[in-house]
Amino acid sequence: MKIKARFLAARALAFATALAAVSAFGAIRAVTPTAWNGDSNCWQMKRHAEKMKEVANGGAKIVFIGDSITHFWEGSGKAQWKKYFADGAHRALNLGTSADRTEHVLWRLTEGGELDGYEAKCILLMIGTNNSGHFPFAEEPPIDTIMGVRRILEVIAEKQPKARTILTAIFPRGADANDPFRRRNDVVNKELATFADGRRVIWCDFSDKFLDAQGRLSRELFPDLLHPNARGYEIWASAVLPLIDQVLAAAPDVAIPSVWPSCPTGYAYGTPVAATALRGGNYWPTRYLEKRNEIVDNGAVEYDVVMVGDSITHRWEREGGEGRELFAEIRKTYRILNLGYGGDRTEHVIWRMENGELEGYKAKLFTVMIGTNNRDGNPADIAAGVKRILGVIRAKHPESKIVLHPIFPRGARPDDARRVANAKVNAIIKGYTDGKDILWFDFGDRFLEPDGTLTKRVMNDLLHPNETGYQIWWEAIHPLFKEICGK
Repeated sequence: MKIKARFLAARALAFATALAAVSAFGAIRAVTPTAWNGDSNCWQMKRHAEKMKEVANGGAKIVFIGDSITHFWEGSGKAQWKKYFADGAHRALNLGTSADRTEHVLWRLTEGGELDGYEAKCILLMIGTNNSGHFPFAEEPPIDTIMGVRRILEVIAEKQPKARTILTAIFPRGADANDPFRRRNDVVNKELATFADGRRVIWCDFSDKFLDAQGRLSRELFPDLLHPNARGYEIWASAVLPLIDQVLAAAPDVAIPSVWPSCPTGYAYGTPVAATALRGGNYWPTRYLEKRNEIVDNGAVEYDVVMVGDSITHRWEREGGEGRELFAEIRKTYRILNLGYGGDRTEHVIWRMENGELEGYKAKLFTVMIGTNNRDGNPADIAAGVKRILGVIRAKHPESKIVLHPIFPRGARPDDARRVANAKVNAIIKGYTDGKDILWFDFGDRFLEPDGTLTKRVMNDLLHPNETGYQIWWEAIHPLFKEICGK
């Protein structure tokens, strides 16, 4: 448990540091503050006006923020609210509004001013189930919801700098773990947990208290398999009260441990392997946001080419990248989406492909080259990761051709350990191509001298192509671009 806590704390710090460099979220709906319709007669706006009266009266030290599940502390959970949160030391303010998504909460906290003019000590946030429940995956993949919640946490920190936030896992929904909405929320929850640092944000997941041993959700607690009844709210109150008391009593520099399910049933924290989906990489989340915005802003276009990979692909367009000038010329003819991320391994690409980067556009051609960063994996596992990437692309873009590159040669000599290992991967993944929909395209020998050595003539660090190396790549693949893209 201590190892997991340190791991999550490190990920949270890295994530927060990366987000600090992102000044805008562009057109992504989940992170764009949005009023319901601005009409004062809209019931959501009427509720906002009612809540602003409570804010004007001094707010509260404890504030609940969320959607209908929070709102209904005033409905199905009314007796429990009166019992635990209406008066005394736990007197709380309910800022839940039915049907809210992350973008609506952002509006209420920024433009609406629901956190202004008072000083809270503990804020409880649960939001996101309507982001997945109201839009199909292609319009709102889990990553958009994750970014929306992250932005809300930033706003809370800005508006209430002395408060700690208890970030609550989105409650389980649907009859069992296979419910598609629950599965999407599980992806969100797994990432939200990494935001907790014990000081500003405390993770709270007690979903196991709602589920049986098989992960089934009972209508005796959630009659519509989405909203808790009075018994469900009693469970909620019992789970968070000890945590609230810790927040109220703790000194600012004292870390408060997260609450975890005693028997996790919704999602797992396992050791990643090359064929699993793992969010990470050196350019997460700044490049992901950049690419999601690029896709959303372009608006359902058809790309000629989508390039999938790691730093070798990234450097076609990265600032200071050796292929940047040539890439700018190529883009004058071809509409290209570059989905290369420096440092990515197969598992990172799988996560990106499954969580938003293949949505919202069509493509004539995908190019894939990945695996050289999977240094600790065995060739069969790395190849299995490549196979899964091809499968995800094929499932989401059946109309597209895929060009699979072998992992480029690396290291000075043919017997370089990494080059030998990559060659074993290449021998396996070549068998995944069919010469029709998935094409094998190997021109690695063009990088090499006649004796098989790799020199700084084409790769300064014997791994990444330089300007000459990218020119070789382009001259090799250009005829294929012309054939498949028709120009």
